[in-house]
Amino acid sequence: MTVPTIVVIGGSFAGYTVLQTLDKTLKTKANLILIEERESFYLTIAALRSVVEPGFAEHTWISYSNLFVHNSESKVIKSRALSVSDKEVILANGEKVAYDYLVISTGSRIPSPGGTLQTTQADYVKETDVIRAAIEKANSIAIVGGGVVGVELAGEIATEFPGKKVSIIPLGQLEALGVKTYLNSRVISSKDGSGILPNNAPYNLAPHILETTNGEKISSDIQFLTTGTQKPNSDFVASFLPLDSRGYIEVEATGQVKGHNRIFSLGDVSTLDDLKLAYLAFSVQAPIVCANIVSLLTVGNSATLKQYKKAVPGQFGIITIGRNGGVTQTPFGTFGPWLTVLIKSKGLFMKAKHSELRQELKYTGPKK
Repeated sequence: MTVPTIVVIGGSFAGYTVLQTLDKTLKTKANLILIEERESFYLTIAALRSVVEPGFAEHTWISYSNLFVHNSESKVIKSRALSVSDKEVILANGEKVAYDYLVISTGSRIPSPGGTLQTTQADYVKETDVIRAAIEKANSIAIVGGGVVGVELAGEIATEFPGKKVSIIPLGQLEALGVKTYLNSRVISSKDGSGILPNNAPYNLAPHILETTNGEKISSDIQFLTTGTQKPNSDFVASFLPLDSRGYIEVEATGQVKGHNRIFSLGDVSTLDDLKLAYLAFSVQAPIVCANIVSLLTVGNSATLKQYKKAVPGQFGIITIGRNGGVTQTPFGTFGPWLTVLIKSKGLFMKAKHSELRQELKYTGPKK
């Protein structure tokens, strides 16, 4: 008997959660296919520690080899999706993958140090080794952008390399670590059009002078750009699916792409929520998308589908300040280092994600 094929493009938090949930729910009632250009799951949450702690980066890549346990016909295809039609996905390796239901969870492009554009563990380790060596050698480091990534990067650097001169927009615990902050100011792009950093790069591992709107000139040995600018990975569907003005795939509250009932999209690449947070994608959005796909498979187009309710900004968030500090915002109040260390700062969810993907975590802690 022929069973339906469900294809998921993008195997990060949302994508692999959808696949594991459907694998457990449908078992052999559907064949599942993951299309992912990276060779393994990449734990973006742990990216910043990878550029300061020796030997850490390799553990942030977790194999998909045990992703499926209930259907031997389900598989992972390592390739990049080039385009999508109403019947199939065209891949960079020349394959055409037919589907009955399609889920797009390709996320957004986040370069180092907050993410990576690398597709193999080996290349990523090389990249982080170069950055870490530059940080270790530098006396002064400038971080442009005082959002979550900028604050967490400053915390990681100041924790691993106490005594370094780090400059950033403020957060109280950072100042206690000796991080210099610049209030009510922003960095001006270079007059030659090359961007804030040379060649519009996300980081620069050479001496450079930054100029602010207040007229200050900040000289540093290396610089990182962490302004939070993200580009959704949606170019490959631009000619087929509706995108908003920013490039996000437009979806209904059910997770279905507008005008395409058999195609779903969630996570950072979609308009399902304005807050682009991993925990929303895998803990709230993914279960709804899975439930709706199962309903359509079992009941048909007359099925009543679940709807996603957008999160309230500022209701919950965790910011780490190295492995020993941080701030946690909840609906019940704001909590300091003790809770943040317990939830995130110490382990960065490495143990949990290795366990979910049924892989052994070989990381034992910082090297002495």
